[in-house]
Amino acid sequence: MNRKLLDPFAPEYPEAIEACLDDEYAVKCAFSHHGSLLATARSDGQCYIWDMDTLNVMRRLEHGETALTGISWSRSGRYILTFDEAGICIMWDLKTGERRAQVEFDSAIVSARIHPRNSAQFIVCPARETPCLITIHGEVGPPRIDPIRIAADNVDLKSKAAAGTCCCFGKRGNHVFFGTSKGAIHAVHVASQSVVCSIKLSSSTVNTISRNPRGTDIVANSSDRILRVCEVVLPDSAHTLTRPLVDVEPSIKVVSKITDSVNRVSWLQAVFSSSGDYIVAAVDHKAEHNMYVWDKATSSLVKMLTGPNELLEDCAVHPLRPIYASISTFGIIYLWTRVPQQNWNAFAPGFRELEENIDYVEPEDEFDRRVTTSAGMVVDCAEYRARRERRASDSSGEDDKDVLIDVTEDDPLFSDSDSDSEDEGFILPVVVEFDADALPPAVPPTADMQSTVEDDHAMDVDQGHVVEES
Repeated sequence: MNRKLLDPFAPEYPEAIEACLDDEYAVKCAFSHHGSLLATARSDGQCYIWDMDTLNVMRRLEHGETALTGISWSRSGRYILTFDEAGICIMWDLKTGERRAQVEFDSAIVSARIHPRNSAQFIVCPARETPCLITIHGEVGPPRIDPIRIAADNVDLKSKAAAGTCCCFGKRGNHVFFGTSKGAIHAVHVASQSVVCSIKLSSSTVNTISRNPRGTDIVANSSDRILRVCEVVLPDSAHTLTRPLVDVEPSIKVVSKITDSVNRVSWLQAVFSSSGDYIVAAVDHKAEHNMYVWDKATSSLVKMLTGPNELLEDCAVHPLRPIYASISTFGIIYLWTRVPQQNWNAFAPGFRELEENIDYVEPEDEFDRRVTTSAGMVVDCAEYRARRERRASDSSGEDDKDVLIDVTEDDPLFSDSDSDSEDEGFILPVVVEFDADALPPAVPPTADMQSTVEDDHAMDVDQGHVVEES
């Protein structure tokens, strides 16, 4: 669809369910960086990659037999990270379909994220261990595991008190945010693996953390049924901890709180919209499939998306378009969107939209060979029309000149202007799958078939098509 024909003032949130994808074991979902692919983590240990154009499964990844707890995309879309309840974390290369790296822990993995600028690094949060930074060194040797201490020094690293409940990278990947079971958020510098700043939100567990596309705010979902929007002030990539910070003091400050004061519902997930102006919160209810859209600036409810009477497992937001994906307890993936109203006036200024059909009244002299002009002259109809067309073409002047269109620059909608790496524009190759058992059995050649082939060859020799070797 041509984006110039869409209304630029249309809301960024969908209105209704447009399509359903049947995946009976899906529990988690995530869009790729460009939004062309949708990955689903399944309870049977598999990961499906869906194409958003055809709504078909493009790739199936066999992680194991244990239920997956989440997935994470790399920035280029070539690598995907899957992790399960058994503590196994696997990074896949979708170009070859093989495993790039595999790391195992002693407890279930509750959260993991790939570095947004370096696909060779990712953060893992086990349930009963301290978070770890994993670094892949090509194909030689196992990955390096660096524990990150976010708890006090006297806390054992192999305990639940030292673990993180969720994690989220900053925009450039210089910092990573961790949520804890004690209601705190810690910002850790990735290079030095030290805590830069922290904030105590409440005494309840921080379930999820998500940042906006600009990297200036994060939203934290806690067990006390309150969504907290926090403003993040951290040094940019030019500053490091070894240099003094110039007029920048690292801090995390709560700017607003969002809660449903009427129903007092619990939140399953909270993420930002594609522009970061809205917050999408999934309701954690046994018999509701609802998502609330809140305005980040005013903390007011602008839209409530009501689905079928099914338990909501997870939700994801498209990075570019107003498309949401939600998973029900039956494994059905619902795609929410809005019917676009095409603005043809933006494409053709002289175009006039009609509310209803207009009956055309044929003039009496429309098909006459001679017509009478406004000056009272009788002229030939074909000559008169040709004269009008020449006059219209002459009045256009320079409008008919060729216009050079630059097709070499990157579209800002698909490539960040400040990105410096990890944006390869990867396209998932198509893998043709077929059932060998469904193919017809091979028929062995018989004596009649052999004689027919020899007769055909002899006929070709007689007609001169084939030269018989002596």
